[in-house]
Amino acid sequence: MTVTASLVVPLTGAPNAALECLVALTQVPDLPTHEVVIVDDASVGLEGLLASVEAGATVVRLPRRSGVAGALRAALGRAQGEVCVLLPGMPRVDPGFLAPLCAALADPAVAAATAGSGEPVAAPALAFRAADLAAGDVPDVADELLLGALTTRLARHGRVVPVAAARVASADARSAAGRDLQAVPPGTTPELTVVIPTLDAASDRLRRCVAAIQRCTTVPYEIVVVDNGAPPQGFTAPVNSGLRAARGAYAVVCNDDVEVLPGWWEPLRDTLDGGAAVAFPLTLDGFVREDFSAWCFALSRRTLEEHAVAPGHFLHPELVVWYQDTDLLQRLRTAGTPPVLVRASTIRHGLSETVSTADPALGAWIDRQVRRDHERFVALHGDGVAGAAPAGTAR
Repeated sequence: MTVTASLVVPLTGAPNAALECLVALTQVPDLPTHEVVIVDDASVGLEGLLASVEAGATVVRLPRRSGVAGALRAALGRAQGEVCVLLPGMPRVDPGFLAPLCAALADPAVAAATAGSGEPVAAPALAFRAADLAAGDVPDVADELLLGALTTRLARHGRVVPVAAARVASADARSAAGRDLQAVPPGTTPELTVVIPTLDAASDRLRRCVAAIQRCTTVPYEIVVVDNGAPPQGFTAPVNSGLRAARGAYAVVCNDDVEVLPGWWEPLRDTLDGGAAVAFPLTLDGFVREDFSAWCFALSRRTLEEHAVAPGHFLHPELVVWYQDTDLLQRLRTAGTPPVLVRASTIRHGLSETVSTADPALGAWIDRQVRRDHERFVALHGDGVAGAAPAGTAR
């Protein structure tokens, strides 16, 4: 049987949204003939769902997060359809969405068709002839720039047209439509402040981090992003400044390469309310520490006041890039209140992405500072402290 269209669905997690997307695809009529190519973009929490659909779809598993561009490249190598329909962001399609897109591409003057009547670069679905875009031609850009880059490239072959009859609802639009806007009314003091230090406030990883917090947090919260890349400030200074700005009764320090998962916050809060000074979630992939993970940890305002090195300095200001987590761990151990691992709270973590940089000058500064931090840590605590990572060890 000739396959008219290949529906490419990159999945990154968010089991509820993924399930809604895949269930909606089962309602699409058999004509035009089509296949579903699911790309598991190193997701967490979708193992059962993927196992249940493998009989009726092609599933491509990526070993590490590659973004929508990487997922599309992988799918094009497996797709059999004359038309490729990219469905980024796990949208929910209307059963009749596919036929109008394929009909638009029947016109040889049309190179690409987008779902809905809005701007093509913001469309929830993009259809194009597979012959017009090879895997090697997919631009290596951030997710939010991909549709713009693809439509620009495809426009060399013809017009890019929006198709109002192709109705597709993005996951973000569904979430916004169903959200109770009065749950966090203006002027409300947040329960939680999430402090995120970053070397690049415009990075794709920060966008993913913030989007996960927005998607998975159900209490009033605020996010404090501190850009510490120019000039470089390390990790301690931005965290301390973010905590000074925090208004919440609780705070979470979160690396920009962390993605929280549904139900992440309440178990941490309950553990703090139960007497823990610091609580941290279970990391489901990558490097895992059970004594303390500095890439994501929660504390109460009482902890912030009782365990600060000095007023306004929760982390030790002399440890700029490295070892401030082990310093805090040692101080909490000495106080008889070591950090508590909360297995009911789960996250993903991109190992050492936060301190990775393509800027050679910044990289050299980080390397020098890590060595200095090691000297200062040894001066404070001596050698052989349990949990102290060697200088330069990924965290």
